[in-house]
Amino acid sequence: MTISLIIPVYNAEATLPATLESIRAQRFRDFEVIFAEDAGTDGSAALLEAFCAESGLPCKLLRAEKNGGAAAARNRALEAAEGEYLAFADADDWMDPGMLEMAVAAVQASEHPIDIVGWDWTLGLHQDGRYMRQADYATPAEALRNLTGGTMRWNLWMFLVRRELIEQNGIRFIPGADIGEDMQFMLQAFLHAKHVVQLHESLYRYNAVNSASISKQFSPEKRAQVETNLREVERSFANSDFCRECPNALEDLKLFLKRPLLISADRNDYETWYAWFPEVNGRARQRGNLPMHTYMLQRMASRRNWLGVKLYYLLIHKFVYGILYR
Repeated sequence: MTISLIIPVYNAEATLPATLESIRAQRFRDFEVIFAEDAGTDGSAALLEAFCAESGLPCKLLRAEKNGGAAAARNRALEAAEGEYLAFADADDWMDPGMLEMAVAAVQASEHPIDIVGWDWTLGLHQDGRYMRQADYATPAEALRNLTGGTMRWNLWMFLVRRELIEQNGIRFIPGADIGEDMQFMLQAFLHAKHVVQLHESLYRYNAVNSASISKQFSPEKRAQVETNLREVERSFANSDFCRECPNALEDLKLFLKRPLLISADRNDYETWYAWFPEVNGRARQRGNLPMHTYMLQRMASRRNWLGVKLYYLLIHKFVYGILYR
C-alpha cells in the first residue's frame, strides 16, 4: 500500500522546517511527498529542494510560475499523485510520527476496501494544545450527517482517502475558490464512499495562530469563494440518496458555514450572519444534534438577540476556551 502526501506551500519559510521534520519522522515509509510550491517569494523553495535531496523519501516538487492559490496547487499535486491513497498536510502544522502508520493499519485491518480513514487532532502545536475529538461514525451517511450538521470538521489533514475514489468520480478543487475547498472535496468524497473508518487518536497538530479578524476571514470576496464551493456541493448532492434521507442537510450546512461569524464581539459580524443565507435562519431554531450551547447561540442569532450573542462570546469563547482551556 502506497500513499501520496500532498502539501501546498506558499511563503512558509518560518514554519516549514518543523513540518518537514514531522514528515521525516513518519514511521510508515512507503509514501511519496508532493510539494505544490505556489510561486512564493521567500526561502521556502530552497528548503523544499534541500529536503527532497536529503530526506531519502520519494519527492516531487511542483513549482508554479505564478501564484494560483491552494486549490489550484492541490489540483496540480493530484495530477502528479501515484499512491493508492492520498493524505494532506499544511506547511505550518505537524504530523504525529504514527499518522500514516495508524491510518494504513486501519485500512489493512478491515475486511472491506476502505475509502476513507479519519482521525482526531490537537488544536495548538505544543503540549498545552487542546485535544479535538471528531464525532463518531461507522458509515459514509453518518459522517455526512455529522459534517453537514456541524458536529464534525472536514479539514483535509484529518483524512486518508483512496485515490481511485477521487479519480473515478472526478473530484477536484475549484481554482480560485480557496475558502471552503476542503469542505467541497471531503463532502464529495464521503458522498461516493462505501466503507469508512474513524480513529480516535490525535494524529495531527494544527497551528492555531491566526491574527485575522472574523470580518477579514469572512470578507465579501471570501464569502463568494465559499459560495462557489457550496454550489458544487449542491450540484453533487442533487438527487442523491443522502439528500433524500436527510432533506435538511444543506440548510444545516449553511448554518455551519456561517456560525464562526457569531464567535465575535462585533455586531457587524452578527448582522453579516443574519444576512448571509437568510433562508436558513429559521432552521437555527431547531436543535437537531447540536450541543445545547451551540443551539442557544444560533437561536439567539436567528432572533437578532445580539446582546445574548455577545454574552455567549464573552462567557464561552473568551472565558471557558480562552482561560480554562488555555
